[in-house]
Formats: sequence, C-alpha cells, structure tokens
Amino acid sequence: MSSWAYSNTLVVVDLNEQKEIFCMQRPFRLKNWCLPCCLQKLIIFYPNGCLIGVIEQKWSLIRTAFRIRSEDGDIVMRVRGPFFTCSCRGDVVFQIDTLQGQKTAEIRKQWPGSLPDDENAQAIFDAEVCGIVFEIPLSVHEKLLILGAAFLINYMFYE
Repeated sequence: MSSWAYSNTLVVVDLNEQKEIFCMQRPFRLKNWCLPCCLQKLIIFYPNGCLIGVIEQKWSLIRTAFRIRSEDGDIVMRVRGPFFTCSCRGDVVFQIDTLQGQKTAEIRKQWPGSLPDDENAQAIFDAEVCGIVFEIPLSVHEKLLILGAAFLINYMFYE
C-alpha cells in the first residue's frame, strides 16, 4: 500500500554562464495515496534560497488535485487531474486553472501508442512525452511553478 519516496533535488543550470537558475526540492514523503499525512510536495527556489513557490498535493479519494502556492503562501492556481491517471487508453490531461476558473495551462502525459513494426520499435515504445501547453500569457514565476507541477505529477504517477 505504501512505499518509500526519497527526497530529491533538481538543480537547473545555465551551461553558458555556469550558474544556477533555479532549484526544485521534493521533501521525503511516503507514497500512499489514501492517507492525508502522505501528500506529496515540491518546493521551488532561486539559487540564493529565495522561495518561488510550492506545489502541494490535495487530499482526495475521487480525483487527482494539487494546489500551487506563491512565495507568500497564497494559492494562485489549482491543478485538476483525471479520475484515473493510467495512460493505457490515451493521453492523460491535468488542467491548471486560476482561482477564478480561467484555464491557464495543461500538462499532458502522452501515451506512446501501439508498438510500430520497425527496428527502432522498442526505443519508440519506451519513450515518454510529458508536455505543457500554456493557454494564456504567464509570468516566469507562474511558468516555473507549472513546470514544477509537471515534474511532481510525472514522478508520482509515471516513475
């Protein structure tokens, strides 16, 4: 029912200037979808330690949901996922909305489809595509938070 989900840190670096751009940190949590005490979280920082925002899993037995909080702790966006996160029948879409209900972006986990008949079939079948489509213009902070949500979703359901 539950398993260990070790903490990890992802640092994004500009290779041209050899400097850190931002950092995503996922604290240690148990992976258990049915207990409210095991909810996942991802924290995004600037290199100087300044908080950009937090993506938090919201507890629900029915559908996947997340809250995106700004550096002030205010909820700025909500992520609504499907009832089933399995991508065996088609693409899985996670919709991101403002608090007023306006669609801002969409995280889409694409199903690779059936196995093609060529020599690269296994490589193509194993490929994973997780894309983000932005519906309206957003600030860099908001785009970073949505990117963090995509990383957390991919980790939780597809790794």
